[in-house]
Amino acid sequence: MSKTSKAERKAFDAIDDAESAAKKARRVAKTLPGKSAKKLREVAAEAVDDVDVSKKAVRKHPRKVAKKAQRAEERVRKATRAAVAKAEKKARLRAEAERAAAEAAKAAEDAKTRAAEAKALKKAAAKAERAAAKAEQEALEADRVLEVELTSTETVTVPTAPPRAAGASRGASGRVGPAAAPAAREPEAAQPVVEEAAAAEVAAVEEVPAAPAPKPRTPRTRAPRAAKPASKPAASAAASTPSDLDSLTVAQLRERARGAGRTGYSRLTKAELITLLS
Repeated sequence: MSKTSKAERKAFDAIDDAESAAKKARRVAKTLPGKSAKKLREVAAEAVDDVDVSKKAVRKHPRKVAKKAQRAEERVRKATRAAVAKAEKKARLRAEAERAAAEAAKAAEDAKTRAAEAKALKKAAAKAERAAAKAEQEALEADRVLEVELTSTETVTVPTAPPRAAGASRGASGRVGPAAAPAAREPEAAQPVVEEAAAAEVAAVEEVPAAPAPKPRTPRTRAPRAAKPASKPAASAAASTPSDLDSLTVAQLRERARGAGRTGYSRLTKAELITLLS
């Protein structure tokens, strides 16, 4: 039995390395997708075929067999690395695509949520505008109703009857005289003037001579009222002095203006009413 040379041992080692690389490639192919796995198994099978040589061929051409085995091993290892890199790239791209799809789905969901919120805000704003318009309309209606009520109150209100002055409200016929009402509403500052006017009216009535006895078929004559015209200017003058009008309220001044037959007094101030009645 001859000894194995160094070149032969190197050739056998190269064959073993090529077969080991082919076996590893077949294991890796089981984890790869179908097309890549098939291609890698074919490369591994070719490498095994290349190193399938007899011992006689190794002893005869050891260097040639070693080089062929090394090339087969390198080809298998290169194909394995390429297949693994391709598979990792595909997995990475698939993961990125899935992540991008998830982000897109999340963005779409967020956009949908924001659109729903914007729609709700728009609806709430429209509802608030309608409520504001309705409130404004109700306020305008309330103002009109209040204005109508105030106008009707100013038009329909009847002034209360003033207290009767003693001795100044009755004439010769026993009825209340026209100068008694305004004189009774005067403040205490105008009472002396009113009392003097009333006393003058009473004195004038007392001085009227008694009516003569009725003659047969002669119509009855009434007693003359000579003092009443003189009493009216006095009462009117007493009621129209600015000092007396200053002590009255706006409502009393408006009643005085209504009694005097004035117009356009409902919106005047107190100073304007005093000027109107002076």
